[in-house]
Amino acid sequence: MRPRGSALVVLSLLFVVLPVTGRALAQQVPLVFGVLNQQSAVLTAERWNPILRHVSSVSGELLQLKLGRTVQDTDAMMGRGEFDFIYTNHNFQTEYDALGYRVIARWGGEPIRCVIAVPSDSLLKGLADLKGKRVAFPSPDAFVGYAVPIVALKQAGVRVEEAFAGSQEGVLAQLKAGRVAAAAVNSRFLTQYSEREGVRFRELYISEPYPELPVVVHPRVPAAVVEKVRQALLGMKQDPGASAILNRTKSPGFEPATDRDYEGVRRVYRLVGQ
Repeated sequence: MRPRGSALVVLSLLFVVLPVTGRALAQQVPLVFGVLNQQSAVLTAERWNPILRHVSSVSGELLQLKLGRTVQDTDAMMGRGEFDFIYTNHNFQTEYDALGYRVIARWGGEPIRCVIAVPSDSLLKGLADLKGKRVAFPSPDAFVGYAVPIVALKQAGVRVEEAFAGSQEGVLAQLKAGRVAAAAVNSRFLTQYSEREGVRFRELYISEPYPELPVVVHPRVPAAVVEKVRQALLGMKQDPGASAILNRTKSPGFEPATDRDYEGVRRVYRLVGQ
């Protein structure tokens, strides 16, 4: 039996199986699909439940969304093997890398970058100006939101006061409210947040590109099941039945990827001792 963590946000109440395969799927034990806490639980559910309903229908494998209340809770669940699939790049940290999670696809679109953003009217011009300033990060486990900017700041000889906001959305909310001088964030979320909230930020620092977050699978999941889910994810971009879902969730679909694509992610995590 798969262990269960106590600090869960269980979003299955928002998961409704599509009627085309309803009876067959309803009789299955769900495969647990985790998602890294980049947004609030509500926004995560709004984006991922339609995607998982579609993938369940196409693959014939019932997927159920679950995540911890915090990034650390979700990572701990991953470490205990509570996810069959998970959308994350924290599996490349040393603590989890030996557990055997394998990349099967990645979020589509342009590569991601770390952006250290400041208010549009900020007088700060470069990394050196951040010395001693309060800077928000999603969590100490974040990749482009923490590991990448910390390496850049160390190389520039700049020490800052670190503030952790719990998620990408939380980082930008703190910056918007003026509680921090700058915020380190995933470039994709910076664009989405700015458009949704109608607020403008200025990019103080932009990192080199890294591949978008992957979907990884636990080694216990049978190869035939993995392949059905993988094909359903990759097929969304060409599936007319998925176009409305992708548009509504502002999702680009998924693209092929392997573990080898994430060697740069492993390298940066090691540079910060993770």
